[in-house]
Amino acid sequence: MRLLPILITVVLSGCASAPSQPLAVEDPQPPLLADAYFGQHTGVVPLQQVFALTPQQKIDFQKKFRSQGYGNLAPNRRVYRYLEEYLTDFNFFSGTSIASESLSGKQGNCLSLAILTKSLANLAGVKVGYELTDTTPVYQNGGNTILSSQHVRTLLYDSDPNPVDGMHLLSPGGIRVDYFASRGVHTLRRTSEGEFYSMFYRNKAAEALLGGDYRVAFWNLKKALELHKNDAQAINMMALLHDRMGYTDYAERLYQFGIQNSREKMVLLSNYEIFLRRLGRVAEADIIGEKLRRYDDPNPFKWINLGDSAYLAGNYSEAIGFYRKASKMADYLHDPYLGIARAEFALGNLRAARRAIKKALANANKKSTVSLYQAKFEALTQLIERK
Repeated sequence: MRLLPILITVVLSGCASAPSQPLAVEDPQPPLLADAYFGQHTGVVPLQQVFALTPQQKIDFQKKFRSQGYGNLAPNRRVYRYLEEYLTDFNFFSGTSIASESLSGKQGNCLSLAILTKSLANLAGVKVGYELTDTTPVYQNGGNTILSSQHVRTLLYDSDPNPVDGMHLLSPGGIRVDYFASRGVHTLRRTSEGEFYSMFYRNKAAEALLGGDYRVAFWNLKKALELHKNDAQAINMMALLHDRMGYTDYAERLYQFGIQNSREKMVLLSNYEIFLRRLGRVAEADIIGEKLRRYDDPNPFKWINLGDSAYLAGNYSEAIGFYRKASKMADYLHDPYLGIARAEFALGNLRAARRAIKKALANANKKSTVSLYQAKFEALTQLIERK
């Protein structure tokens, strides 16, 4: 990971010889507008409240946890059993809820459930870990903004995990809690506790950003960055937020900072390229676009995400390139071919669009998806025959 130049302060005392002083090193910080531009601190749920349960919820869980039906299970399996029973009537939707709301309302996204799992595990004295997987992203389209939610899995350890090379390995008695098991593919990486906490505030910021509440978005993103320093997703949203407010100079500095300092740069590179093209700085955008195309990331869903962003921005040829990259990595997916079909159709290439939708149709498994693709294939065929 490349870093911005480190600021080093050396304390000297005139010309006299003196004992050497320790160097004060300051880590680079994202270049944000001053807090005053965003008004009073608001809309940020305290971290403790995110994971807090009501007294009655605690009583109900502990009663079940100690019940006869759970008595022969290890603590982590009792938590898992409770979640299994709880998820029977759970309503999955894109909103992110705190633990108490998720438990009482029985609704939320996978992060909401991971937060609830953490709360229950805390009550049970069970250690937890977190993973990101490369499952199909869940998108929200808000005007000219696409939000893609990551899929989180929780690990319930059967004992204190022993770190190996900085990682906590899941022992044979441990459990992976995958809230969308049928959609999971494989683990991308483990996440730290700080990153997991920051995801909640990133999600709340995204919801506020879509709703046009820039003040709430800013304060939640700032909290996310406090919990997970130089987080690529939070910096990307900060850049979007500053750009929306008309502070393009700060937006550009944020993109550049994120690309320089963050571990995952794909979305930052993509949005920075779009940003530069919007400003008419084509030559600079081409350089960033070339960096993006050379970027090495084996996760096909990230390239699908970039394809969707390029498509939304009207860069149809670029979108096709991203979709094709995804299809080469995972030719069994239907999503990249649907993207190619949409972009080819927008370019007026009806036959190419039909070939792509035919491949999407061949890869689709869900009955409703198959029906949708079949209808699109037939509609394209009719359009071609009329010409």
